[in-house]
Amino acid sequence: MKVTRSFMAIAFLGAATLLTGSALASGEITIGGSISHTGRYAEPAGRFVNAYRLFVDRQNARGGLLGKKVKLVLLDDKSDKQTSIKLYERLITQEKIDFTLGPYSSGITDAVANLFERHEYPTLAPGASSRGLWEKGRKYLFNQNAVAQKNHKGALHLARDIGVKRIAIIGEDSLFPRQSAEGAVEWAKELGLKVVLNENYPRRQTDFTALLQKIKARRAEALFSNSYFADAAAQIRQLRELNINLKIFAGTIGPGLPKFAEQLGATAEYVLGFSQWEPQPDALKFPGMRELIDSYEKRYGVKPSDHVAMAYGAIEVVSQAILKAGSHDRQKVWKTLRASAFQTVMGRWKVDENNLNERDGLTFQILDGRRRIVWPKGLAEVSYKLPMPGWKDRNKR
Repeated sequence: MKVTRSFMAIAFLGAATLLTGSALASGEITIGGSISHTGRYAEPAGRFVNAYRLFVDRQNARGGLLGKKVKLVLLDDKSDKQTSIKLYERLITQEKIDFTLGPYSSGITDAVANLFERHEYPTLAPGASSRGLWEKGRKYLFNQNAVAQKNHKGALHLARDIGVKRIAIIGEDSLFPRQSAEGAVEWAKELGLKVVLNENYPRRQTDFTALLQKIKARRAEALFSNSYFADAAAQIRQLRELNINLKIFAGTIGPGLPKFAEQLGATAEYVLGFSQWEPQPDALKFPGMRELIDSYEKRYGVKPSDHVAMAYGAIEVVSQAILKAGSHDRQKVWKTLRASAFQTVMGRWKVDENNLNERDGLTFQILDGRRRIVWPKGLAEVSYKLPMPGWKDRNKR
């Protein structure tokens, strides 16, 4: 409910801004863009909204940026590429917003990125992780997250460690899952694992019976799913219904959403997932983490997820660059972003010549209904519990 209220508040703010035409107050620095208030990305994008609002309120309480109040403008792209393009075009050319933040998802970010290049708007992209976005010679789009190709890196290392030899890779046929699968194939080859199946399925597929039976027939010992919530949840449920036992089930986006463990209960146990960040300040030790966790939990009633940290860290970087540049001139801020390193709740941020930030991310396992970091070893909260017990064995526990 609090996410919904956040959407309503921000949508109203954005609408009010548009009604005023391009007359933005000279005493304000405007930051924003389009975000998926509705549509298929609404849940994770809603956590972006919460994070942005929290940061802006805290920053304004400290005096804003360069003595100016920060104004947040986030409009609903309805999880749609064409809508997002139109919104960014309007915000940049008509409303003349000072700084843009990227939308949610790699696909939508890729669709709007050329606008940032054309209008020379330095833009952090916390909602995008596909490495291909930064292989097109773009200068104004800045990466923050571990790229999609690294999402299964930790889970594949764990597979090798427990003696897995044969793996299957599946995923939705869209940009981010395809690139995540590409990385899984690369890491499997490096680690000496045989890929016995690598297959995409259509968006919104809900019945995976035939595909899971094919995985069983290929004698795969582990399944690496490049999936969102609905497809990952359906796959693990149907594995249980079909009594197909695997040593590992690893997902990407789906298992990292709080509702995965909440809604699936015992079926979600032992699942591996990828996270850009976890609310574990004693393990990660990034500056500002504890303050973010406390303030977010006080305001929204739940601990922040990695989606919260991704958005919060992105607007932290933009704000630090403005302060270091001593100006909200976009060219000065762009040069500062290209040349500087910053510390955020996500850790150190520093991009290479392609605007890529070097990160590996974390692998977690759902144990007793909680996400627990199990890789890399130096950051692990607990030891992993693998292979996954068979479904019938679980029923006895």
